[in-house]
Amino acid sequence: MRNNLENVFQEARVDDMAVSLDGHGYDSTLYLGCKITKDKELGDIVIQNVALGGDYYKYISYDEEMVFINKGWRLGVYNLCINTYLKKLNDIEYKIKYEMNNKQNPKKIKHLKNHRERLLKKYNKINLKLNNHE
Repeated sequence: MRNNLENVFQEARVDDMAVSLDGHGYDSTLYLGCKITKDKELGDIVIQNVALGGDYYKYISYDEEMVFINKGWRLGVYNLCINTYLKKLNDIEYKIKYEMNNKQNPKKIKHLKNHRERLLKKYNKINLKLNNHE
């Protein structure tokens, strides 16, 4: 599996849209909230989702990693991005329902609906790229 992750890492390094974020002891590349990092000493490669928010980056699941291995860097990024947008959209839907059933703050509801609309546009843009790329 390491050879396959190495191939994904090399694809990421030559991706024109991705940004290199190399540091002391590691090389990494970032694109659309997906970060792939290789430890220079050990050669270990990890992929993280940096778009979920919070105080730390989330390592991707085994299933998500298999998408990268089977379909390559760019399709893996698009797939991860779609999953992230869907999670965020579900969170916003929950917040909208909560707000409407409890506090009923019109300003807050409008803000959440606007946020949902922005995420839907991003989701559709990436989904189109994913469909055109496959």
